[in-house]
Amino acid sequence: MKISKNLKELTTTQVEFARALGITQPRVHQLISDGVVVRNKTGGVLVIDSLKNYYQVKSGTGEEGSIDYWTEKAKHEKTKREIAEINLAKMEHRVYDAKVVEIVLTEMLSNLRTQLLGLPSSLAPMLEEQKKEDIYEVLTSKIEEKLAELSEYTPELFTEEELEDRNDDEDSE
Repeated sequence: MKISKNLKELTTTQVEFARALGITQPRVHQLISDGVVVRNKTGGVLVIDSLKNYYQVKSGTGEEGSIDYWTEKAKHEKTKREIAEINLAKMEHRVYDAKVVEIVLTEMLSNLRTQLLGLPSSLAPMLEEQKKEDIYEVLTSKIEEKLAELSEYTPELFTEEELEDRNDDEDSE
């Protein structure tokens, strides 16, 4: 086939353009509304400019503000996968909600504080009139004992069911 006129001005109908791209005629109309498919003064589709715009938009290299469906879909799927991985890690008790960690650590540190503040009153009668070295040794061993209790946590402390059980126990008291 020989084309005798300027290729830049080569035109076709919307139906033929749709057939050539393998899309529907309503989709071509939508692309015309979006400014992707360009028409000349008589209403014919400018083939070269329209093809150029269509493939730029389709590949995501088009206008700055245009949204590429496949890029957005890939981002959405990646986000869904990451959420699923986090949920799986929670079920396997490899990660915990920040809220749960905060509650457990606050409770543990509050208990430690109470125990450490109770040491003077419980040890004072026992350490009365003892040598400095004996007092130091007893205090050090008691403090280390309390700190060792703090290190003996289990991952089950961080499950939400455990927190609910502890809250139920406190409510029944």
